[in-house]
Amino acid sequence: MTRFHCIDDHVPPETVGLLRDACLARGIEFCLWDARSFDFRPDRRAAAGDLLYRPAVSHAAHTVERHLHVPGVADFYVMPDGVFFPFAGGLALHQRLGVSCPAAIPCHTNDPRLLRAFAERLGGPPLVVKVPGLSGGVGVMRVDGLAALYSLIDYLVAQGTATLLTAYVPDATHWRVVVIGNDAVAAYRNHVADGDFRGSPSDADEDYLAEVPAAVADLAVRSVHAERVEFGGVDILEDVNGQLYLLEVNYPCYFAHAQLGAGVDVAGRMVAHLQAKAAR
Repeated sequence: MTRFHCIDDHVPPETVGLLRDACLARGIEFCLWDARSFDFRPDRRAAAGDLLYRPAVSHAAHTVERHLHVPGVADFYVMPDGVFFPFAGGLALHQRLGVSCPAAIPCHTNDPRLLRAFAERLGGPPLVVKVPGLSGGVGVMRVDGLAALYSLIDYLVAQGTATLLTAYVPDATHWRVVVIGNDAVAAYRNHVADGDFRGSPSDADEDYLAEVPAAVADLAVRSVHAERVEFGGVDILEDVNGQLYLLEVNYPCYFAHAQLGAGVDVAGRMVAHLQAKAAR
């Protein structure tokens, strides 16, 4: 029997539940591995033809994924050995490929002269300061003046934290798009709470779409392909003139909002994609 290997490490329970249900509906054995208690036995491997997905993002989960992987396992990496390489292209990769992104500058200094020059090049303030590696809007900060920029970057440099400065796109719609293979299978619009500038999932049914607007879908699919993966959650800004800007590609990503809100069986399509890949 084909097995689906799922690596857990504080993953939201709905993620595991949706994937388990999708496997059971297809007669696939669901194997849940806890990265925190994995025993790394030499015989603890997947088999060629099995399916493998790591919804967890910790270093421990990465290590378990690499241990389980053998040639012939179907995963969401484009390259057969993609499991061994970090997912870290970032905006620089997409800018090189001609994908529309907000203007951005990596910031490793607290030199006020350079910070002022960066701000001028980015058309601000306001600017957005982003600390990489976090999720849910944590580490994404808006600065409305140079004094705030200087003091914030002073603190981050003292902590040894590399940051990204980006242009601020006002009054933009924040899209999250879920891509599987060559298709944008679902999307939703995030809403901005009063007093904030960061989006979060909406409670309104009309914000969840099974039919993704063509331009949004095209940008999302191209962005996922650029990262050499076949699944991802893509964050896109749409400004008041309809211009689209890629913010980031998330792999792995939390897909339950899209599935439950848009009524699309995202987990089922994920499993079906890996099944088809294993068959090839």
